[in-house]
Amino acid sequence: MDNMLKFMISQYEGLPVSQSTLNRWLKHWIYNQEAKQTDNSFSAKFPWKEMSLPQSYFLQRKLCIDGQFFLTGPRFLGGDINQPFVDIVASSAAVNDSVLQTISKEWIELKPKHIRQLTPGKRPDMGVVDQLVYAAPLNHDPRYCDDALTLASAVRQDFDWCRQAVIEAYKHSWSTTPALVDSLYPIDEADLLDHIIKGNTYLINHMGNRVGLIVCEARALSFLNGIFILEEIILPAFRGSSFASRAQRLLQNHLYQLFGKDCLIAGTIIPENYPSIRTAEKAGRACVLKYEFLTSYGF
Repeated sequence: MDNMLKFMISQYEGLPVSQSTLNRWLKHWIYNQEAKQTDNSFSAKFPWKEMSLPQSYFLQRKLCIDGQFFLTGPRFLGGDINQPFVDIVASSAAVNDSVLQTISKEWIELKPKHIRQLTPGKRPDMGVVDQLVYAAPLNHDPRYCDDALTLASAVRQDFDWCRQAVIEAYKHSWSTTPALVDSLYPIDEADLLDHIIKGNTYLINHMGNRVGLIVCEARALSFLNGIFILEEIILPAFRGSSFASRAQRLLQNHLYQLFGKDCLIAGTIIPENYPSIRTAEKAGRACVLKYEFLTSYGF
């Protein structure tokens, strides 16, 4: 673990968290991922029967390549058995073409289409970017004030309004930005109801009008821990007044009272979703990480 921990601390030292927090997160992450080399309950979650492979094939593997270690595991894009890829979940060195070729050969029976890595957001792209991670500490700005916009916790009786608002917002977004039709999806209705019941959903109000909603939840993405924005919509009739970024700043105020300064507010955004990227940046968040899909060609 020590070599991987040392490298990954240097790799991600630009994240907006303290060195001790980053160290703790990475230690916990590497320990848990290494345990999946022998965890049969982990491999049992994969479609080993459907792929006519032994269950043990899906255990994670720590490979030694040119004297460096790369902890790898099988994954499926969107859970689709026809879109397998290999995740590099931890390593003691940077990826190069030799590493990619060796990983591809190690997992050849999986027939992976790509190899994925998580890199710092500002690093030049090495492959096809799948997701961007935008984040900021909750105390990154002085307390934000907004005289016209407020947040209110949604309750179960608000579910129908929330559901219809999400449908209307996405239909409008797909019609105005057709490139997002096949890559941008709304929150599942069952998940939306669950988040309302759990108190994770907030209505965005402007001068007595409901203009949208925002859903967030404490969770982890890889080793990164924080409060993640899972969904935010503004009704089409109320767009153009920066309500989305203003609501995120109000949410940061609220979350700071609950979790304090040692917490990140974060969210994933697909690279083609320029409106959400602009909203995140206006709300004070920056691209700190990105998932990239790589192939063993053309380094």
